[in-house]
Amino acid sequence: MEKIVILGNGGHAKSLADIIEREKRYEIAGYVVNENDSEMPDAKYPRLGGDAQLEQIFRSGITNAAIGVGYMGKSGLREKLWELVKRIGFSLPVICDPSAVLAGDVRIGEGSFIGKSSIVNANASVGKMCIINTGAIIEHDCEVGDFSHISVGSVLCGNVKVGAASFVGAGATVIQGISIGKGCLIGAGTTVRKDIKDNHMAVAENRR
Repeated sequence: MEKIVILGNGGHAKSLADIIEREKRYEIAGYVVNENDSEMPDAKYPRLGGDAQLEQIFRSGITNAAIGVGYMGKSGLREKLWELVKRIGFSLPVICDPSAVLAGDVRIGEGSFIGKSSIVNANASVGKMCIINTGAIIEHDCEVGDFSHISVGSVLCGNVKVGAASFVGAGATVIQGISIGKGCLIGAGTTVRKDIKDNHMAVAENRR
């Protein structure tokens, strides 16, 4: 079984570790965590060093990596880490929980995370380094751009387009045929009924 390293030490890194264990495709070698990070990773796996040790880790024969930094306003950090590990030569496999349901013709980019009980339906595409979180539904013919995050329990109805580095909050619903631009933030519980331009925010009207 090939080994894999996880970059990061927060909640998303723990979720990644759990799904990697459930998939049984890779053996977790440990975490890559910089010394100035206050929280240490799960004691089940060792800390292998920080970003500066990644080249050494790669040369040791561990050539797979998973980025365990969630979105939470940090899509730029995820992209920076992706650029770093790609430059070194790591492969970033799709990490998909066995409970997820994927249609046979979906397209999912490298390094994306497909969480528990999520659904990606017919002819949908998910870009690289996306997070499709627990219970999210990506309906038929949707397109999710690179580095985007579709949060817990959110729903993209058919033919929805989400631009790169956008965030769709927990429990949000995007109505069929809507386009969301790049770098957008859709608040938790929001129903999106009209197109959203690049770098704009949409929040539920009853939020205070």
